[in-house]
Amino acid sequence: MAGGAAAGVGIGAALGNPILGAIVGLGLGTAGGALVQGHQDKERAKKEKKELEQQLEAANPPTPMPQKSFIEGHYEHVKKKRWLDTSQRERVWVDEHEEEGKTIDGHYEERLTPSGYWEESEEKVWVPDHYE
Repeated sequence: MAGGAAAGVGIGAALGNPILGAIVGLGLGTAGGALVQGHQDKERAKKEKKELEQQLEAANPPTPMPQKSFIEGHYEHVKKKRWLDTSQRERVWVDEHEEEGKTIDGHYEERLTPSGYWEESEEKVWVPDHYE
């Protein structure tokens, strides 16, 4: 501020009004001081941020990424399993009988005879290039 005031007095003397020069110099000094202080604050904030980042990095070192390996395309044998239903419907003679006090005449009925089995097979499948 003192430098701005001195410059203002010099300007005021050159213009013939030292008081006006002092007021202008005071304004210049204040503005210059604010600019310098603002710059110093920014530099201090940058320095503090950098120190904090270094502390955090030292406390939490980065974990290395697992390396992926390249696998070329190839065939694989895949085992498959499926149920084959061999159930059959049979036509069966049912003799005359009684149900709940009623006589049921002899007749044919269709009945399902459940059966089946698991069929296992192996299939050759192409697996394209990939990373694993």
